[in-house]
Amino acid sequence: MKQNEQNRDAIDAKNLLESLIQAGQYVGDVYSIGYEFANVQIHDFYRKKVGGIPSLCFLVATRVKPDEEQVDYQREDSSVILLRVMDATPLPGHSEAEKVRVETAQKVSGETGVNWDESEIMDATTANLLSFAGVKCRVIGTFFVDKSERLRKLVLKFGSDLSNYYPNQGLKVYKPNQDALSEIVNYIDPDRIDPDQSQERVMVGDVRYASTNRSFQGVSNVQVYISPADLLGQKTALFGMTRSGKSNTTKIILKSVFELRFAKEKPLRIGQIVFDPNGEYAVRSRNNWWEMADNG
Repeated sequence: MKQNEQNRDAIDAKNLLESLIQAGQYVGDVYSIGYEFANVQIHDFYRKKVGGIPSLCFLVATRVKPDEEQVDYQREDSSVILLRVMDATPLPGHSEAEKVRVETAQKVSGETGVNWDESEIMDATTANLLSFAGVKCRVIGTFFVDKSERLRKLVLKFGSDLSNYYPNQGLKVYKPNQDALSEIVNYIDPDRIDPDQSQERVMVGDVRYASTNRSFQGVSNVQVYISPADLLGQKTALFGMTRSGKSNTTKIILKSVFELRFAKEKPLRIGQIVFDPNGEYAVRSRNNWWEMADNG
């Protein structure tokens, strides 16, 4: 009986963690890690295969293999570390690699019909070795599997830190696909859900890593949701570039909190005071009519 329960838990743990990692989304390996940062080695082949590695995009690092049939969730390394790309970082031997690139580029200087990385200029072995690059990532937190006190079953949990690391253990790194990214950005801890509040969720926008937003990167349609009830009694700040939708988001938040009184389950009457000296939130914007929320 106990063995059957352990097998069932191992399969459930595998399914929960597998939702965040896909073999086809592999990009590289962690070669250096600490509590706050991790350095990842990525080859151009895998960078191109997943549609690029934009600045500030999410990556996940783990020792869990995508093809494992069962996962012992009580093992220390049965977890997925969430990373955010910050910048490039030099690999050991960076100076030598730069020297080779410069010398090769000098061979085709002035020739507009050929680039220095093409096969007739650079041999395949050199091109392969120079295709590795380092990426510096910030450690955002750790996804792991544990028993839910409320649901009394295994659930995906998230901790906003790294509890431990081993400098001489490898970690495979993957770029989350559309479904995995949606689960990451919309994650809610099952044990922190307040049963006395409405669980209504409102879409506030889409994931967009950069102004150069290319649809083939596979993350342009990932919608981001919030629970208006989570904002009650909290301090909330909105940051963004000019004309990037801050006013629209504010409208959505104001409207969604107001509509909590009409929720099908557990309606709440919440009072709001809005200081709007410029009249931004009372009417639809005349400038960006395609993106501004209708206040009803």
